[in-house]
Amino acid sequence: WGGVPREAGGTALGRSHQLTEFVRTGLVPPPREERDLTDQERRGKELFQTEELKCARCHVPDTDFTDRTAYSLRKLPAVSGFDDEEKQEFKTPSLRFVSGRAPYFHDGRASTLEKLVELNGDRMGKTSHLSTEDRAALIAYLRTL
Repeated sequence: WGGVPREAGGTALGRSHQLTEFVRTGLVPPPREERDLTDQERRGKELFQTEELKCARCHVPDTDFTDRTAYSLRKLPAVSGFDDEEKQEFKTPSLRFVSGRAPYFHDGRASTLEKLVELNGDRMGKTSHLSTEDRAALIAYLRTL
């Protein structure tokens, strides 16, 4: 239980109270700083929402940035140590707190958001044509989610 002092919950009874509280409240989202977006982040948001990129089609802002739907995706080259996947169907993950959830892709092949966008191409949405500045803007926006 992470070094909880015995008198504050180190006993079985104390741990049961902690577990009860967790079951009642569930996971609590990490705190987020409420602030206005920077110009770069605003540009990234605009890109994210365009029909051209199609990000918001599956990562729907109104439903915690997911549509909770499974999609078949173009196969990526196999990664050493992972079995080749026959079925390339994955549910759209929420992008909430995405900047704190590396590595990315189902097999962890992208260690950063920059690498994710670079490797994505047009596999999930259409990002291969983005300029360096627009890629940076999109990534800056993703970090605000």
